[in-house]
Amino acid sequence: MNYVRQPSTVCAALAIWCVAAVAPPVAPPSQPQSAPAQKDAAQKDSAKSKDNSKAAPKATAKPKREAGLIFGIAKAPTKAPGTIRLAAYNIENFFDGVDDPTLSGEYDDINMQTSEDRCKSLAKAIHDLDADVLALEEVEGEDALRWFRDTYLKDMGYEFLASKEVGYYRGVEQSLLSRFPIKDVQVWTSEDLAPMEKYIPKDADQRKKEGWGEDPKEKEPLQFQRSPLKVSIGLPDHTTLIVYVLHHKAGGKATVHHRELEALRMNELVRADLQQNANALVAVVGDFNATPNEKAAKLYRDKKFAGLVSAYEFRPEAAKTKKSAAQDSTNSGDTAQADESADDSLDKADAPSKDDDAKNAADKKAAKNLYLTHITNRCIDYIMLSPALVKLAVPKSFFVLGTLMPGSNYDYKKDKPPAGYASDHCPIALDFTVETAKTAKPKTNADVPAAKEVVK
Repeated sequence: MNYVRQPSTVCAALAIWCVAAVAPPVAPPSQPQSAPAQKDAAQKDSAKSKDNSKAAPKATAKPKREAGLIFGIAKAPTKAPGTIRLAAYNIENFFDGVDDPTLSGEYDDINMQTSEDRCKSLAKAIHDLDADVLALEEVEGEDALRWFRDTYLKDMGYEFLASKEVGYYRGVEQSLLSRFPIKDVQVWTSEDLAPMEKYIPKDADQRKKEGWGEDPKEKEPLQFQRSPLKVSIGLPDHTTLIVYVLHHKAGGKATVHHRELEALRMNELVRADLQQNANALVAVVGDFNATPNEKAAKLYRDKKFAGLVSAYEFRPEAAKTKKSAAQDSTNSGDTAQADESADDSLDKADAPSKDDDAKNAADKKAAKNLYLTHITNRCIDYIMLSPALVKLAVPKSFFVLGTLMPGSNYDYKKDKPPAGYASDHCPIALDFTVETAKTAKPKTNADVPAAKEVVK
């Protein structure tokens, strides 16, 4: 989440695939629990829609947008036999109703309790996703995650979970739900990011030429604002899936440099995994707080760094528009270039030529909206894949699942979210081919085995 609006830059989508369905709102409970509105202070990470209610209407003003399904597809595709689904979802300041004595004042968690309507709406989206491994961001902690799972996701088979305290001042962290056993968990709560400066040119002109952010005059403590969560998962075919769940620092130009340092260190961690085992199945997922052509996101696709492949390469339109990662899993440099080309073409779709008729313009916008993930009309959520994992990815299986977004007049500082609203992010998912063993359905009410934690 990001409280400074950045220019709309989007992922890739060139097909004419118009989303006409609107997600049905979830009816509010008959006796809604008393949950105070979320405070401004806890929303400082959030980038929300501007309040247009006070602006005088203009003759050329865009028509008001009603609450509804704006991004993504209305219904998640069914998984094919022999596949598993990996998904990521920022569930926006998820807090339970238990007071955390370590949080007080403007960050008091009891004032942030997630409403029952939002809990039900989040659960609906997660049920629709049907992910086997689900990475989550902005979760209060393990107790809150377990309560949410046992209350709203009892039938989902998520026997295993991970969520570790990372010392973030707002009290939220990265988490993971899994239908498969968790073998190991690791976080980096005191990692020094200063050494990452070695990758960035000192010369201002060179920095700009290479796309780096400006070197800030005053730097914050150079640590992960929210430590990534590394989870090793035992898959049914006896292989191990390594998932890094991350949430890069939010903000605009003032925090670009910090985001880049976080991304550089994350790339080092992934490269270490791949140097140890070139065939390692590694995924980096979550809220990058950066659009595809920003350096913090591009670094992951750069061969000089981790050389990962974006799951957007496996969207249904990819095979129609260019050579996809599914056809050549080793050419991640070309993949990055192709992603940028697709972004450029979509940006141009925002300003159709005079010869474009209204239908073509609407079709282009609909195609673009399929892959936006955040309420601010941006793509900032990703699934990045190691070369070995790319080979298992199912072509055309990547999608953004649409969830209800507020109307254009929504002001998060003053307005209560509409019924059926789950989060300011949409979930994303990708399927993989894995030999699944026939096992009994897991019991979600069983005690969760403690995962080993290694803290650096």
